[in-house]
Amino acid sequence: MSKQVVEYDGIPVGITVPEGDRLKFIAVKYPVIELDGGFYHDIAELRSAISNHLERSDSDDGVSVSASAAAERAGNARNDFKAA
Repeated sequence: MSKQVVEYDGIPVGITVPEGDRLKFIAVKYPVIELDGGFYHDIAELRSAISNHLERSDSDDGVSVSASAAAERAGNARNDFKAA
């Protein structure tokens, strides 16, 4: 495992840092700050946590996504993510 930048809908929201056999998430955007410092078994688990968190959020800063906006997109939520 190596450090990765995590993007949601084309916007960098944090990074992952390997710690043992898990990934630690370090948030760089306020809408996901509540997930900062969390540990995940893999990037898929982190992506799911971010999606769930942002769908519940009422934030209007351009990073969160409403359920209706997500449904209108072509493809699925996995396409919103990029980890490099």
